Amino acid sequence: MKKLILVPAFALIVGSFFLQSCKKNDQLNSDNPAIGSMYMANSNNQALSATSNPDLIAYKQSNHQISAAFFRVFKDVTNGGAANVATFSSLPDSLDIAIAFVFNNNSPVAVKNAMKNTYIPALHAKGTKVIVTGNLDIPSGVAHNAAGYNITAKLIMDSIVNKYGFDGYDIDVESNPTGSTLTDMVGVYKALSQYLGPKSGTTKLLTFDTNQDGNNNMFRQVYDLVNYVWLQAYGRPASSLQNTWNTFSPYIPASKFIPGFSFYEENGYPSNVWYDVSYPRNGTGRAYDFANWQPSGTTKGGVFSYATDRDCNLSSSTDNSTKLPDYRVTNDLIKIMNPVTTSSGIVSGSTYQLISALNNSSVLDVTASGTTDGTLAELWSANNPKTNNQKWKVVSVGSGYYKLQPLNAPTKALDVSASGTADGTQIQIYTDNATNAQKWKITSTGDGYYTLSPANAPSKNLDVNNSSTANGTKIQIWTPNGTNAQKWKFVLQ
Repeated sequence: MKKLILVPAFALIVGSFFLQSCKKNDQLNSDNPAIGSMYMANSNNQALSATSNPDLIAYKQSNHQISAAFFRVFKDVTNGGAANVATFSSLPDSLDIAIAFVFNNNSPVAVKNAMKNTYIPALHAKGTKVIVTGNLDIPSGVAHNAAGYNITAKLIMDSIVNKYGFDGYDIDVESNPTGSTLTDMVGVYKALSQYLGPKSGTTKLLTFDTNQDGNNNMFRQVYDLVNYVWLQAYGRPASSLQNTWNTFSPYIPASKFIPGFSFYEENGYPSNVWYDVSYPRNGTGRAYDFANWQPSGTTKGGVFSYATDRDCNLSSSTDNSTKLPDYRVTNDLIKIMNPVTTSSGIVSGSTYQLISALNNSSVLDVTASGTTDGTLAELWSANNPKTNNQKWKVVSVGSGYYKLQPLNAPTKALDVSASGTADGTQIQIYTDNATNAQKWKITSTGDGYYTLSPANAPSKNLDVNNSSTANGTKIQIWTPNGTNAQKWKFVLQ
């Protein structure tokens, strides 16, 4: 369960105030060894660039069930240490809201610089909003009255939200406050609503993050100032959500109600483990139940996850090993909540990774991130952070065909070299020319995978040479043979 340490939100030190928040059972140790060479060989070890993606931005502005993620910033790679391998800006492209958990003015300089100058701009380029979790504590020496509430709210905005470019502020409420504590918390929250939330006249978010129900004393005084309620439903069955929703429904629309689950945190067993995701991952568990659940007669706002940096291929529900996140569960839930409607199951204009069925970890890749005509396509281990030469924008060109454009070279398209039709013809990228060598029929094989057949050679399939999984393996066309070398999983980014 997330839990904020009850220390002042801002410590008055030479006129500066510092926000502090923490997580129950998190060990914020400084003895993590260096990350070394944990990244895949083809990765440049860089955070994602801030290249704007209008299709993602348009998707996130559409009416849909959102996906939000609490990312433990103290586990970001910029902290150093072999146990810190995730990168904040590598969260899934289709994620709507990224929530920085345990980020403050006392974070390492490298973390603060990365957040402001790299991570937030990169996420903004994908249309992802970025907010930060904090508290409402009044600084020492500030009056506990309306003037003091306004001072505190202004300090939160100036020293955290605006300073780093966040899109909002999340308050973690894990008790039912009373008396002067309630008065102060409501006072600061209402003061913040001048700058954030639905009544601020801005697009910035003010959220309410809680394990309480809608009878919470504070919530009932601020509900009209809230963009989203993040309900910490960790360890609970989906069948319990309706009763909780019933306590919120008199105050907020279902579109603001976001139930959430937790990934397993390192060394959480036995006191901090929720079993919300089944391991090895198989598409089952409470996380999937939450994505499928709807409140009676209406539609929920979406689903959030906590410790999303642990969305990785663990061997068991209590696996403490350090692994790079691949965000499989997060992407699965996005697809469950916002299912595709095209006959092929592919959403035109969306971005995908094409993962080979040979090992479910290697992907269709543009060699060395090349951008020139004739750059070869190859098989390569999925990079982390994800790189644009392994992401493909899939666009319908009519008659059931699609073109695939690499994000690293968006004016190019996946192309059959010289419009060849023979087995073994090499696949490359080439300037988009609308020829049949760049049109692909995408056909479901009924097991979550697809084959791709070029319009210039409809009796051939996109194929991995010799069924090899070695990095750099040639991608070609070949006569259909029903093998995994010709099956690809489209994973929405």
